[in-house]
Amino acid sequence: MSNDYVLGLSPTDFEKHCYSILEGYAEKEGLKDFTITHNVIIETYDGTYQIDVYAEFTALNSKFKVLCECKQYTSSVSREKVAVLHDKIESIGAHKGILLATSDFQSGAIQYAKAHGIALITVEDHTLKNHSFSNESGILDENDPFAYGVLHMPPVVASVYSEDMNEPQRIYPTRAMIGKLMLEQTKRINEAYGTDIKLPFIVEEDE
Repeated sequence: MSNDYVLGLSPTDFEKHCYSILEGYAEKEGLKDFTITHNVIIETYDGTYQIDVYAEFTALNSKFKVLCECKQYTSSVSREKVAVLHDKIESIGAHKGILLATSDFQSGAIQYAKAHGIALITVEDHTLKNHSFSNESGILDENDPFAYGVLHMPPVVASVYSEDMNEPQRIYPTRAMIGKLMLEQTKRINEAYGTDIKLPFIVEEDE
């Protein structure tokens, strides 16, 4: 998969995409009292830390702190990069760490993350944005109702490694986000062609 888009973003814009990914995933998971902040400075006994994305949520009547690091890499993420995040978690007293990267992860990084409860997420381009359903120019027609879903799909996709760390699972865009796009696209098609197409399954909400 090409990553020209995500690799061409400024560090700040890439972090904002990661922010949106985490916000969408938290909504899907139904996290209670979820808050998320971009670019946070945290003072601790052993120094000052800059955190790309910082989040909190409530579970079991306790406040959980989550540190998120965003890396635009072209080569696989090493164990050392995950260990740096783990050190920050320990120093700050956070409960969870998430590392989002534009590349895959070395086996040592995956093993280390699993041992220390750190989530690994890959962020890639949404390549369908470059496809055309309307003409042969390679450019999507914004007035074509059939192109609505692709035109309004987030420009990035994200996958998190499953609990057993064998296969990544797509988490963004969420099923609810895609469902809303499909419903709006179907509505536009019906209006444009005088049809009464109905989706054969419910897509508004996550399962």
